[in-house]
Amino acid sequence: MKKEKSCGSIIYRYKNNKRQFLLIHQLQGDFIGFPKGHIEAHETEYETAIRETKEETNIDVFVFEDIKTRINYIIDGEIDKEVVFFLATSLNDTIIKQETEIKEIMWIDEHDVLNLLTHQTTQKAFKNIVNQFNQTIEYQMDIKLISYLYEKILPIYKSFDKAHQLDHIHQVLKTSLEIANTIENLRLDLVYTIAFYHDIGNLYGRENHHITGGQYLEKDEFLKTYFSAVDIKIMKEAIEDHRASNDEEPRTIYGKIIAEADREIIPEKIIKRTVQFGFSHYPNLTKAEHIERALEHIHQKYGENGYLKLWLDSKKNVDGLKKLRSLLLEEDKVRKIIEKYYKEYEKMQKTY
Repeated sequence: MKKEKSCGSIIYRYKNNKRQFLLIHQLQGDFIGFPKGHIEAHETEYETAIRETKEETNIDVFVFEDIKTRINYIIDGEIDKEVVFFLATSLNDTIIKQETEIKEIMWIDEHDVLNLLTHQTTQKAFKNIVNQFNQTIEYQMDIKLISYLYEKILPIYKSFDKAHQLDHIHQVLKTSLEIANTIENLRLDLVYTIAFYHDIGNLYGRENHHITGGQYLEKDEFLKTYFSAVDIKIMKEAIEDHRASNDEEPRTIYGKIIAEADREIIPEKIIKRTVQFGFSHYPNLTKAEHIERALEHIHQKYGENGYLKLWLDSKKNVDGLKKLRSLLLEEDKVRKIIEKYYKEYEKMQKTY
């Protein structure tokens, strides 16, 4: 029997204090399900889910790689089909359906989703994903607070440079919670909220964003309906203390967690975000100047004598820093990676 494999996304968002999921009505087969498509030879499951979602809906997503499910079914007695679905959240709301394949795309309130899904296997996949999702702090917190963070705070980041967009916040949030889950007696709702506000100070400029970000959170009247004055102070101080160039150790464990999560030292990602930052803040530099600026910044921050400090013994970041410093010993290799991302963003700018 022929085998086929597809990957896709079960995408959620928040709207008017409700959690909604994106459904698509497929033309071929006339059924309602989730975005998915065939995996290509060079792709991972994760990469396929992102690509297929973009192709079918135009939506960019942040995929939670650790929340996924697999379903299997037989097509016409001839094809043994495997489908992998990941939980994902949308990074943009501009839907453009793939006209040749999609009849309709719709956002549906969570409690109505099962009734609209055509196939039992897809219903099973949705149940499995939601069962995993509801074990997370996001699902357990008051949906009005979560909806506020998603609808009112997160969109502010769309106006920032490419290195500080929605995907960065989701990654910092994910890493913060991973770190927090290794430490006893922490308030995960504080960890969660801090991640949403940690870079909000970029509204007022990069130089003092850690200070203005703390002030922004402190003045947020909506948060005061959920958190005590002591809670607000803890979160404010964490944001103030998270900046990588700070010489002093963060005052609380919450400050150490957000500082550590904000670093996320994965060499390729560090180089990519450095190039993104350069394109947004130094648009008049030549290609050669961009490459030199990026290389100098990475040395100054992450090199053997760099200013970055790790406040927690996070194996992920300790190992990542070692790998990055080893890579910096091969400058020609680093230049090539910088140039790769330079060309990628140069092409994107010309497209827009």
